[in-house]
Amino acid sequence: MKNRHSLTDEELMRLYAQGDHKAFEVLYGRHKDSLYRYFCRQLNDVLVAQDLYQELWSRVIKSSQHYQASAKWTTWAYRIAHNLIIDHLRVLKPVEQWDEEEHSGIESKAQSGLSEPDQSNEQWQMAEQLKRCIGQLPQAQQEVFLLNEEAGMTVKVMAEVINISSEAAKSRLRYAKTQLQTCLQRFWDSVSAADSTNKGDQQ
Repeated sequence: MKNRHSLTDEELMRLYAQGDHKAFEVLYGRHKDSLYRYFCRQLNDVLVAQDLYQELWSRVIKSSQHYQASAKWTTWAYRIAHNLIIDHLRVLKPVEQWDEEEHSGIESKAQSGLSEPDQSNEQWQMAEQLKRCIGQLPQAQQEVFLLNEEAGMTVKVMAEVINISSEAAKSRLRYAKTQLQTCLQRFWDSVSAADSTNKGDQQ
């Protein structure tokens, strides 16, 4: 047998269905971080994100015997994740009032476990502001951005995950990137203005 780490996700899933638990460990290790971030970035409660994340893997395990590689494993797994998030949000908001296009995304509250660096560090400031800007995106735009940037999905695959047309996915991604650029530019303009004011006061 080939080294498990060189196998595709689909091959690992098939091996796991045959009782190879090491194959599942490789599959889990390969995708656990990106899938966890996917939940955390779209929910305002890290405990809920953790619960849905665990439910996702529970469903993957339960479905292993019936898994058919008609699509990439990541497409299949992220579709499950997408549906879990949508179902959760619909519980919070009556279905008749639900509008996925207008539902506000919320910044992740997941803890990185790293000590916070000096807030004057430009790179750290940019990373923090980017997280805030992502959190301000409408949920539908936020999701396609995360699928594209963090999961590395193409527009076509994102459309399959969310069950929308490729044109709709492309449009959401374009609007997301435009809004992020505007948000980041507004932030740096305010930083520059504050720096100029401080320098003026010191003269």
